Amino acid sequence: MGEVVKMALIATYPKVARLFLQLTAEKPGIEAVSKYASFERAVEIAKELERTGQADVILSRGGTAAQIKNAVSIPVVFIPVTPFDVIKIIHQLDPAIKEAAFIHYRKNVLGIQEIARMYQIRIEEYSFVNYLDIENAVKDAKSKGIRTIIGGEVAVRVAKNMGMEGYQISAGKQGVDSAIEEALHMLDEKRKEQKKALQMKTAYDSLKEGIIVMDEEDRIVILNPIAAKLLKNQYKTGDRAGEDVISKEYRDFCQKGRDVPVYLKQFGKAVYTVAHFPVFKDGRFMGIVSRMEDVTKIQEMEQKTRKELHFKGFVAKYCFEDIITEDSSMKKVVTRARVYSRTDSSVLIQGESGTGKELLAQSIHNGSLRREGPFVAVNCAAIPENLLESELFGYEAGAFTGARKEGKAGLFEMAHRGTLFLDEIGEISKNLQTRLLRVLQEKEIMRVGGNRIIPVDVRIISATNQDLKALAKEGEFREDLYYRLNVLEIKIPPLRERRGDIGVLARKFLSDYLSPSEEIEGILSLLSAYDWPGNIRELENAMERYGVLSAVLDPESFRQEEIGEILGISEVKREEKTMELAIPAGEGWNEIMCSVERQIARHYLEEFGNNQEMAAKALGIGRTTFWRKLKEN
Repeated sequence: MGEVVKMALIATYPKVARLFLQLTAEKPGIEAVSKYASFERAVEIAKELERTGQADVILSRGGTAAQIKNAVSIPVVFIPVTPFDVIKIIHQLDPAIKEAAFIHYRKNVLGIQEIARMYQIRIEEYSFVNYLDIENAVKDAKSKGIRTIIGGEVAVRVAKNMGMEGYQISAGKQGVDSAIEEALHMLDEKRKEQKKALQMKTAYDSLKEGIIVMDEEDRIVILNPIAAKLLKNQYKTGDRAGEDVISKEYRDFCQKGRDVPVYLKQFGKAVYTVAHFPVFKDGRFMGIVSRMEDVTKIQEMEQKTRKELHFKGFVAKYCFEDIITEDSSMKKVVTRARVYSRTDSSVLIQGESGTGKELLAQSIHNGSLRREGPFVAVNCAAIPENLLESELFGYEAGAFTGARKEGKAGLFEMAHRGTLFLDEIGEISKNLQTRLLRVLQEKEIMRVGGNRIIPVDVRIISATNQDLKALAKEGEFREDLYYRLNVLEIKIPPLRERRGDIGVLARKFLSDYLSPSEEIEGILSLLSAYDWPGNIRELENAMERYGVLSAVLDPESFRQEEIGEILGISEVKREEKTMELAIPAGEGWNEIMCSVERQIARHYLEEFGNNQEMAAKALGIGRTTFWRKLKEN
């Protein structure tokens, strides 16, 4: 051992003291002190040694050692009596003595009866725990006609007081040396445990959460500074924990090995989550670990985690400047969306597939105060119902077969302080509709298989190509959820209702394949005549197909039918449309015709988003003629 050991002996006879000092002098690192004491004064001396720090460990014999052990907190080692020590006493007896009583502390000394047979003497054995036991043992021996007592200092004194012979047994070199080695080993182990305990205490003290460790009797073993402060410093280690630490109900739960639900508790002005964990070893209840964690710190940690997830890809790429349109109705949609982005209310975007609902949702997010937070998108129709719940709300470890052993955060948690975009919201089941409504109302979620409430700060933008209001009236969609989602509403017109954007978007999509100098006007009339049921997504795919083929083929060699097939719009179907015209009364034929032509030109100009060239081609006239018809009085 590297440290100096302070070892003390409390003996009732000098022979053991001499042996102790001799043996400890031969062992390096021991600072020895020997004290002589009667049985009655042994405890007083031991307490003084402990109080003054003169001893790390105390050695003594039998009953003296026992009463010292009960009085001090430092280790106490019993000096054993060996069979050899007994032989030395028996060997000194008068050969005329044929029986004796051997009184020793608690355990029998091995080999006593073998020694008795060897010396042809009867030895009656007695064990004691306290002074009264010694007196009773001597009286019993006397009543049996035994006149010789072998034992410690007290037994010999009692025997002599009763007119009997007493022989004090003394521990020999082997016993004293064995006790010294045991003391050294005991201190070594104790110091290792103290080092571990210090390391553990340092670790617990450095935590930013409150930790209390209690044993099976609810006595506090570890109490870190945070926990002590939360409990107003009314507890210290060794105290029995009260109801303000853990209630009787939760204590019973732990003792039975049952899970204790995490709950919230207020300490002063702060709110903490409190958790209790039972500790079992080999099926035996060993105690309870209680943890108190500041809700604010939890939220900060979750926010940090969510921010890391944000940097892994939960980012909105598009903003309002990326929305390309020359259509007046679409410009109104963008203007309204800009206004909505400044609020934190739920938005429902309605529109046919391919109209750009997610593009608009990302733009709203990037125009909001949540732009620094994550943008998490999920297509509710693309994920099976049994998986969508765990994707949205997450799950705890072991929640179901195939679950990750560490559990998984859901999309609501990942979108904390950001936006969650729920595409195809009309496809979710009634069960999920109920859970989603609760999240919108309470701003908190619970993972699948969990018992912990997790607060979330998420803005919901949802999108659908269905009539949710009609579905709600038919009972296919929760009406209360519909109104929660539809606080702010945006309807995106289909591409066929804003034909002026067809040419603008086609040029944009073709710019990745054709240079600006290349003429694409030859296909614009065909594009404008098609209704685009797949909307902008279908137009983009068609332009990609045309652009790729144009890179390897000569566009001028395409016949009109081939271009239609390439674009995937060979069967162009236009709705039968009519228009209302106002015929001026009382005018001449020329004036009437000019008015009719002017009204038709204006109608087509509006339909093609003020693009005179496309409007002229749709009417089958030249651009100059179209302009003249538009301006003629």
